[in-house]
Amino acid sequence: MRRILVSCALLAVLSLTVHSQTKPKAAKAAAAVPASYGNVDSISEEEMKIYLYFLASDQLEGRNLPSRGLDTASLYIASHLAEWGLKPGGSTTKTTGPLQAYFMPMELVAKQVLPEQSKASITAPAAAGGRGGRGGGMGGAGGAGGGGARGAAAAPATPRTTDFEYTKDWSVSGGGRGGPPLEALDVTGNLVFAGNGYVINKTKINPYEGLDVKGKIVVVAGLPAEVAAFQAAAGAGRGGRGGAAPVADAAPGAAPAVANNPGAAPANPLGEACTDFLTPEQYAAKNGALAVVTIANFQQLSTMANPNAAGAFAGFGGGGGGGRAGLNGPNYQVPKLQQQPACASVPSVTAGLALTNSIFQGEKQSASQIFYAAGSNAKQDSFELTAAKKISLKVAVKSETNHSQNVIGILEGSDPVLKNEYVVISAHPDHIGLAAPLPDGHNVNNGADDDGSGCAGLLALARSYAEGAAKGIRPKRSIVFAWLAGEEKGLWGSQYFTEFPFIDLTKVVANLNMDMIGRTKGPGFTDSDATHVLVNPGEILLVGPNISSDDLEKTIETVNAGYQKMTLNHFYDVTAPDATHDNLGPQPRGQRIFYRSDHYNFAKMGIPIAFFTTGLHPDYHRATDTPDKIDYKQMQVVSKTMGAVAWVLGTQAGRPQLNAKLPEQLVKDMKAAKDQKWGAITPVLSPLPGMPY
Repeated sequence: MRRILVSCALLAVLSLTVHSQTKPKAAKAAAAVPASYGNVDSISEEEMKIYLYFLASDQLEGRNLPSRGLDTASLYIASHLAEWGLKPGGSTTKTTGPLQAYFMPMELVAKQVLPEQSKASITAPAAAGGRGGRGGGMGGAGGAGGGGARGAAAAPATPRTTDFEYTKDWSVSGGGRGGPPLEALDVTGNLVFAGNGYVINKTKINPYEGLDVKGKIVVVAGLPAEVAAFQAAAGAGRGGRGGAAPVADAAPGAAPAVANNPGAAPANPLGEACTDFLTPEQYAAKNGALAVVTIANFQQLSTMANPNAAGAFAGFGGGGGGGRAGLNGPNYQVPKLQQQPACASVPSVTAGLALTNSIFQGEKQSASQIFYAAGSNAKQDSFELTAAKKISLKVAVKSETNHSQNVIGILEGSDPVLKNEYVVISAHPDHIGLAAPLPDGHNVNNGADDDGSGCAGLLALARSYAEGAAKGIRPKRSIVFAWLAGEEKGLWGSQYFTEFPFIDLTKVVANLNMDMIGRTKGPGFTDSDATHVLVNPGEILLVGPNISSDDLEKTIETVNAGYQKMTLNHFYDVTAPDATHDNLGPQPRGQRIFYRSDHYNFAKMGIPIAFFTTGLHPDYHRATDTPDKIDYKQMQVVSKTMGAVAWVLGTQAGRPQLNAKLPEQLVKDMKAAKDQKWGAITPVLSPLPGMPY
């Protein structure tokens, strides 16, 4: 693996190069600025190319959150904001140096299982006579204790304890995106089997009738047929309880499941968790059980056999290659963003072949019968397992803290009243980090388009506005330039900004979001993926105005018609795919791009939004997304258009209004944000240990 250290000297040289090359050109171009759009016409292709070649360099190692590469990108952005004289919107106390004031810190915590200290074992009487044949043999892996007792039929059955290896024979289900928090566990108890374990009120299904689960451990396998069909149709079937639990909590994002992007998931067919149905983990907590053991499905068994092959990332596209979690460190979460579940749940573990065989050894149903019935989602009868059989589960967990940060710069408006209103322009600086090496040894997901292009465009906008303000060209409203980190993890930075804002969000007139604005169908372009939509030069995919605010749409159309004259493509500007809109991807949902970038958290706060993107391409979320493939003319045109729209929003007398009728899911998510008290003005945290300065 090629891993390149960040050189302080290189940073200094590149920074000086950017400063020396951009300033004279920007000043020279300022003379031709159209007065109606401030100073945005000073934005040049060369300026953005310089920014992007730094942000997408190998030295930043893919800008994973958290990483030194992302910290370096944050310092790079903040250094420009400070040089240009933009007001910081970050920490106000205990800062070190002039740059931390531009950072809005986010505390991260990673909880990891300690495999060497995590134990699972089953204690049971040794199988007697021919009984062992009844419970063994799932998937060709012999059940523990399944055959050794055949020759000792006459001997008394004595308890025997069999140990099972973590990751090979079992794993922990919790702690992933959308799942319950990972917590330490140390329990011992008898076992009951409860089919798929779901209590469903509308169909009066209760697999626990006649079972006493108090003080015991519940074993489940498979999913309700409705959930299985729903996952298959939605393209979100990620396997067993790991896929079902987020769906049950109505918390997944657009494929794949993302805890912090609930709008991307259609309504669960079972209804509302804890009200209309209970998951096995929820029923167990309500009725005094100790834990849940889920029998692994084919996908999970494959993952256990090859754990480094699994990996998934969220964000605009939600895709990603395998094995990245190991290359990029622990799976961090933002504790302040984790909402309390609707009701309590117990910890859950997933059983592999050997443990499953041992659980059902000598029982009324064999491991293979349970496994294959679960695979077809068949109804299975519940039963108590042998009273003399106990399972012990110990999960040892360690916690590790880290940090990341949004980067915020503010241009204060000129009007004494309207300067207290804001236009927020956003992009996300994080990407997906390191990858398995390509044949040429390249192992950095550079993220030139995703979203280095948006970040470079936002830098150019910030520079143009700051330079204009120095010449007396200033909008009436204030402009907030926000680089929101963690989009790839589940829209973390935008959720943090909107859940704990440092400004009054009711005074935000609009959010303009730019994510992947640098690729077009150039000469010879081909793409074998039919689900990708990529624009032609001079075209832009516009997402959100038709959904949230016709007023904002009219502003964009008017500005565009009189300025850059881009082709506005509304293919993704819907929440319900139809024959001519967003009809790609897993049916019947389409790709639901509206829910999949940072603008959505602003929409949940009742703020009109517009998301500008050039679309998806073969290099998306790959190590081949490099700055030499970017269409810098396209970036310039998009950025100037966004800057002009922001200028009009910042200077016009009125502000765009939300549409009277909004999509049902958006209304639901707006209510949830309100109920969870998002939006209360909150002091920005002081810098956290280890933060860059």
